[in-house]
Amino acid sequence: MKSSTLNTLMVAKSLFGETKYLVNSGDKHSCTAGIILLQDFVELVVLAVLDELDVDEQRNLESKSFDELVGELKKRGVPVIKSGTIKALNKQRVISKHYGQLAEPGSVVNYFSVAVKFADTILQAVIGAKLQEIFLTDILHNGAVKDLVKDSIAKAEKKQFLEALIGLRKAFYIAYEYEYCIYAWRDRDEENQTGLLGLLGLGASGGMKAHYWTRNKQWIDKSVRKPTDYIQINHEQLKTDCMELGVSTVDIENFRRLTPEVVRTENDSWHYEYTPLYAANELDKENFNYCLDLLIDFLLKKQEFDSSRRYPKKDKSIPAPPIYVDKPVFERPSQDSKVINTVQENYYYSVENIVSGFNADERYLYVHLYPQDEGFSYEKHIWGYLLVEES
Repeated sequence: MKSSTLNTLMVAKSLFGETKYLVNSGDKHSCTAGIILLQDFVELVVLAVLDELDVDEQRNLESKSFDELVGELKKRGVPVIKSGTIKALNKQRVISKHYGQLAEPGSVVNYFSVAVKFADTILQAVIGAKLQEIFLTDILHNGAVKDLVKDSIAKAEKKQFLEALIGLRKAFYIAYEYEYCIYAWRDRDEENQTGLLGLLGLGASGGMKAHYWTRNKQWIDKSVRKPTDYIQINHEQLKTDCMELGVSTVDIENFRRLTPEVVRTENDSWHYEYTPLYAANELDKENFNYCLDLLIDFLLKKQEFDSSRRYPKKDKSIPAPPIYVDKPVFERPSQDSKVINTVQENYYYSVENIVSGFNADERYLYVHLYPQDEGFSYEKHIWGYLLVEES
């Protein structure tokens, strides 16, 4: 696919997301705004397809009317369904945008449904995938999440909707929900807290966004009665994350309700839960497509958010400042602080930070000291502050 085609489809996808909320509102004013955006979405998809087909990039498409663009599709042998309705959509858009006439919500919903089928048909014929699948293939980063979603789409095509919906929820779990899984904390005693390194290790396994009082053996032994109970959602944290990502909290809540609950207790041990009523009512193509759309929107926004993070570069390094045997290692950057150890022979070291002390005239190295011999335990590791003796 051409990069220009993909960029146009990305814009169309953004418009589609906005259109969906407006069209489904049931309000005349919102639906009228929705039909204006819906026509722009359809036109962008048409332009993207024609761009992909125009190998020589010599056609002047900008000057053509919408009806002429649709005609170009037919000339190139692209299957065009419901062309009459699509052209009527364009006329309704003109009436609403240029004359301010309101559109009926029922008609707008019908236009929306036809527009989606129209777009998917021409994209399937030219690109080889529907709009949702194109974004999966070309936008999501490679990895377990992308593989799970693609596998779920394949299962849905075979009408294996339970497995497909479980796959979508697994992808959501790996991408986000694991942060509320307290399974890794099941052996952490509340009264005998582990050290900082232990906490960091547990956090890497998930659960750090669950309420703090759930992250201990005592609470888990008392409250977890089945595997999915290891998921403990902190709803305030979830709302905050949705606001930060630009995702609708209602959409995420809908997705979680309309897919089976899942949890991973070990690398390859998945557990799930759903009700008989869910199995009777939601294992169909409509629910799968709805949940797939919500998940893709979430994953793309989270991916964009994560990629916007910036960290200090680590390409270059400077020689570590020398430290000397028997120098005191302080708990804090102050000579009045507790001495937690001294620099010992046969220890490696790394300098993590250079800081000024509580006395602004002093400088300290925040160091990590660890024994050279293999088979050591983290109990022998030392973190602390060394005074820099200015020469």
